[in-house]
Amino acid sequence: MVPGSTASNLLLATLSVVVALGAAELALRTVQPPLPDYLVLAPGTYRTPAPAPGILPGVTGASAARVNRFGLRGRTFGDDRAEFRILAVGGSTTRCSVLDDTEVWTHLLEVGLGRTADGRRVWVGNAGRDGATTRDYVLHLKYLLRQYPRIDVVVVLAGVNDLMSALHQGWSYRLPVAVTEPSAEAEEMGRAFAVVLGGEPPPRDHGSGEHAWYRATALWQLGRRVKVAWQAHRTVGLHDVGEHFLEAARLHRRTAGTWFDSLPPLGPPLTEYHRNLDTMADLATAAGARLVLVTQPSAWRNGMSDAEERLLWFGWVGGDVPSAWAYFTTRALARAMARYNDVLLAVCHERGLDCVDAATLIPRDTTALYDDVHFNEHGSHLFAQALVERFRRGPPFRSPN
Repeated sequence: MVPGSTASNLLLATLSVVVALGAAELALRTVQPPLPDYLVLAPGTYRTPAPAPGILPGVTGASAARVNRFGLRGRTFGDDRAEFRILAVGGSTTRCSVLDDTEVWTHLLEVGLGRTADGRRVWVGNAGRDGATTRDYVLHLKYLLRQYPRIDVVVVLAGVNDLMSALHQGWSYRLPVAVTEPSAEAEEMGRAFAVVLGGEPPPRDHGSGEHAWYRATALWQLGRRVKVAWQAHRTVGLHDVGEHFLEAARLHRRTAGTWFDSLPPLGPPLTEYHRNLDTMADLATAAGARLVLVTQPSAWRNGMSDAEERLLWFGWVGGDVPSAWAYFTTRALARAMARYNDVLLAVCHERGLDCVDAATLIPRDTTALYDDVHFNEHGSHLFAQALVERFRRGPPFRSPN
């Protein structure tokens, strides 16, 4: 074989591959939109069996929670011109993992609003993430509003996870660096998002949005699309709806040996909370989205019955439930939650934001909540109805005179 001929053949093959890849790249760029970089929830269907009697008061039957390929609970985006879009951000009281897709308050809000006065169909996407705090919500607004199609309104149900994070640290709480600082943001990204598409960590400088060059190619996007499509069709069974954990956590609280009726200083954690709410307001304004803040309902109050107390499990001091060495009383928790809700209302007033004081509208018992703060089916309906009524008071839902 002639060496020159072999080299020529290799060169020709290489050029053919490059030309083919280039053609494929150009073709794909014309037919496929880019996928988002960050997903709050992992796509798929999460099924839970019916809970045992008494474990989750007000929750009946098996449930299915579907997360779409954009990492949101709810249907995918429709026609940009024909939709009024609401993005719900929060923790587990937003996600409502044990409630079926037909019972979660975000779906009920979408159905309850239906269409705007000018005929646009309402879309509501659920970006609730268990355990997330306002530090995570800041990143959700920063990245989701940038990568999704136009979002008109962001509804944020906040407070309880920020409060619990502070109480877990007790009297040793120290004000953290603002999550907008690059080092703090890099540390928080893994907690704020379930999936970073492409299997790579976020860029060091998130604000620049810079990635390796190949991640911007349509061919790379196609690979990501295939990965997400596969994930979106998987089914994950959540055995016993976490009942074993919940029963153990409730028992741990009931048998605690140390109780605090007084609270640690809440000044520093409330400063952090206020700072994050302000940042979210700035991000929403910059993105042209209306921000609606919602106070956190809870069951905590003076004079709870023994039966009601047995359903509670929040309020420990320590890293997690197994390592908890003390708990705060329901009286203390009620006072603390009220202070967080007051800060949220104050930010609404200071910034001229829309606010729904759901903490005063939702019953503080098992008619609405199955534990400390999580909605049962009726509570989800009540919460959605409160939001529907607020939205319908003004544009774009108020009918013209």
